[in-house]
Parts: sequence; C-alpha cells; structure tokens
Amino acid sequence: MDIDWTAARFFLDVALVAGMIYVWWTNRNRATAASIREVDKRVDQLDAQLKRRPSFDDLDRIRDDMHGISRGMAEISTQMQATNSLLNRLHEYLLTERGNHRRDQ
Repeated sequence: MDIDWTAARFFLDVALVAGMIYVWWTNRNRATAASIREVDKRVDQLDAQLKRRPSFDDLDRIRDDMHGISRGMAEISTQMQATNSLLNRLHEYLLTERGNHRRDQ
C-alpha cells in the first residue's frame, strides 16, 4: 500500500483551515456577545439616569416657585426703596433742624 503524501497533506491543510475558521467564528461571536452585554450595561445606566431626571411637572413647579420668589423679591425691593426714601427724608430733616437749632442759640 502506497500512501499519497501530497493528498494527505492537502486534506490536513484543509482540516487546519477549517479549524481556524471555526475558532475565528466562535471568537467573533463571543466578542460580539461581550460587546452586546457591555452596551446593555451602558443602556441600563443611562436608563437609571433618565429615571432620576426631573419631569415636566417638576420643572413647572420649579418655574412657579421661581415666579413666586421673583414677585416676593420685587415686593421686598419696593419696600426697601420706600424705607430708604423715608430714611433720606428723615436724615435731611434732622440735618436741617439741627442746623436751624444751632443758629438760634
């Protein structure tokens, strides 16, 4: 029995190439599955962040509160201007009266 070594080597090379293709294919799928799991984790983290963000109702309440604070600050500002004006008039009065009082003596 004579063995054809060229044919045997050819079939061995075909088996090695088939094995390399199988290993490449399984590693490719494994890497893809790992990538998908990583993306899933990031999507879950993003989803958790989005659940914690304020809703439109929350923003409307904050906007209403800000308007209330703004109105309150406007009232305080008006009262402070009136008080400042009154203090200025009182100051002028005291300076005028004190100046007149010293001249009379």
